[in-house]
Amino acid sequence: MPANRQPPGPKHPWITFAAVYRNPLRSLAQAVRDYGDIVHLRLGSRHHFLLNHPDYIRAILLDQDGMRRSIHPPLKKFLGQGLLSSQGKFHQRQRRLVQPGFHKQRIAALGDAMTLEGARCSDRWRNGATVDMAGEMMHLTMNIVGKTLFNVDFESDAAELGKALDTVVVASTRMNYAVSAAVRKFAPLLRSRRLERARSRLDQMVYQMIAERRAGDMDQPDLLSMLLRIRDSEDAPKGMTDEQVRDEILTLFTAGHETTAVALMWTWYLLSENPGAEEKLHAELDTVLNGRPPCTADLEHLPYTRMVFSEVMRLYPPVWIMGRRALRDTPLGDYVIPKKSHVHVSQFLMHRDARYFPEPGRFDPQRWTPEAVAARPKFSYFPFGGGGLQCIGEGFAWTEGLLVIATLASRWRMRLKPGHRIELEPRITLCSRYGMPMILERRK
Repeated sequence: MPANRQPPGPKHPWITFAAVYRNPLRSLAQAVRDYGDIVHLRLGSRHHFLLNHPDYIRAILLDQDGMRRSIHPPLKKFLGQGLLSSQGKFHQRQRRLVQPGFHKQRIAALGDAMTLEGARCSDRWRNGATVDMAGEMMHLTMNIVGKTLFNVDFESDAAELGKALDTVVVASTRMNYAVSAAVRKFAPLLRSRRLERARSRLDQMVYQMIAERRAGDMDQPDLLSMLLRIRDSEDAPKGMTDEQVRDEILTLFTAGHETTAVALMWTWYLLSENPGAEEKLHAELDTVLNGRPPCTADLEHLPYTRMVFSEVMRLYPPVWIMGRRALRDTPLGDYVIPKKSHVHVSQFLMHRDARYFPEPGRFDPQRWTPEAVAARPKFSYFPFGGGGLQCIGEGFAWTEGLLVIATLASRWRMRLKPGHRIELEPRITLCSRYGMPMILERRK
């Protein structure tokens, strides 16, 4: 096909971008229905492509040389040169240095701390109480990240830190779509005092952690101590600077607790709405655990628990869209993605594609039997991305999520507050616009 032949797309892209800015999930789904698996939008000299086929998604995510991560400027400014925002050789170097902190054996050793934090959360709950499960899970995962990765207890500061982080995330989200490039200069969000206070508070927390650890015991087994001990004879003979450590810590702190918290929130919602699946989950936990707390070794004996969590992240993937920027002209199907184009792939759209998930809106953990998984293309499901930029914390997130589910579901049922309205809010993660108030029912 000629290189200048463009895929189909809307005739009035500015109208489409405005619709995406207002309601991205509905607008992007409509674009795919109207124009197919490659949708093209052009604004002036800038090309945008939305892809919705496993083969195309695989090609883009695995193309490390031709595609670069596209991250929104407000978030990049906040995260600095952390793993989520750095590029090229610097990213590869940092990933290589951080990777030992996420080896399978190291994550397994953190399981007891994850379970302990889940039990602390459970001990605060009272039978018949109504709690906002969105906030509860944010609080819990923040404590888990603090304890397991940094050996710091965030319990007393969790509410303040959560509010500060939320301020940064909301501001970044409002700049989240391509249309924002045209209006960014009119938006005062990045200059707001509230945002700057939030960023300053998070910086203060991180630099204080670094200073205290440098002045004390750096032989501890947590990730923070590991980062401070790093010596790389070729690239970093003097180790990481405090600023580099700051960027990695804030990246892991931001990505490491919110994504898992959102997935857990949707887990309790879906179990509440699907009592048959909930009953089967409880039966597995009761049989395997027999009333004791779970540990990492139990996870291989909890296949249905894993199937439940997999199906949750299909219906409500915490990261619902990803972006890349083409570094060269890239052939894709019958077309060519021009250099400097922006390419978007959406977990939310792909995970709900009826070609690979019949009755896509139905919650069905049986989709995740080994036979069902083997019958589908790999990139029909990619909650943690793929390729060289795949989430470094995927193993950590699976272990954390499964242990929290096992810990809390062994003790509690959660019921959505009657009459509560559920509406998706696609921020950087896929949130619930009005929270998730749930009534607690003690099982044991």
